[in-house]
Amino acid sequence: MTRRLVRALAALALLALPAAAAPPPDPWQALSEVRAQFAGSGPRVADFEQVYIPAGFAQGEKETGRLALSLPDCLRWDYGAPYPKSFLVCGNLAHYWSEQDGVGKRQRIVGREEPGLDLLLLGVAELSKRYRARAEPLPLGQVRIHLVPLQPLSSITEATLTLDHAAGVVSGLEYRDREGNLTRFVISRYSPLPGTELFTPPATVAWEDVEEP
Repeated sequence: MTRRLVRALAALALLALPAAAAPPPDPWQALSEVRAQFAGSGPRVADFEQVYIPAGFAQGEKETGRLALSLPDCLRWDYGAPYPKSFLVCGNLAHYWSEQDGVGKRQRIVGREEPGLDLLLLGVAELSKRYRARAEPLPLGQVRIHLVPLQPLSSITEATLTLDHAAGVVSGLEYRDREGNLTRFVISRYSPLPGTELFTPPATVAWEDVEEP
C-alpha cells in the first residue's frame, strides 16, 4: 500500500509541474509564410493609423488614412483630414502630392533603402543580411518580430513587424530612427483591391521633379 501511495503521489507531482514552454517561432520563417500568403492574394487596401512620436516625448501626432499595397513593388498612403496628402512609391520612383493643391513632387529614390520601406519591399533573404531578428508569439495567432540592424550606420536603430499569421497580413510596423523619433503604423481591415489604378500617379496633378540630395 505504501509503494502504491508513493507512486500515486509521484504521478500527481509530475502532473503539477508546469508544461515546457513552446519554443518561439522562427522570425524569418514566419515572415516568409506571411509574405507568401500575401503575394498569392493580389493587391490589397487597408485602413491605417500612423503615430509619430518625437524623441523625448511620450505621445505624438496621429493621422489616419487608406493604404494600398501591391508587393513587392508598390505602396501608396492616402492620408485623410485635417491634412490630406498622398504618397506613392513604385520601384525607385516616389510621388507625393495633395489633391487640394493640384501640384506634387516626383523624385527618384532607392526605396529599398528608405527607413521602414525596406521592411516591406525587401525579400526575406535580403532582410536577414541586414537585421538580427527574434520572434515573440502574441495572442490570436499573431507574431511580433523585433529587428535590429546589423550595421551600426543604418538610418534606423530598431524596428518591429507585427504579423497576423492566420490572415497572412502585416498588422503593424514601427521603427525608431537614429535621432530617437518613433514612427508607428497600425494596419487593419484589409480587403482585395480591384485593378491597379491607384498605383498610377494622377494625371490631374502638375509634377515637379526633385533632384536627389
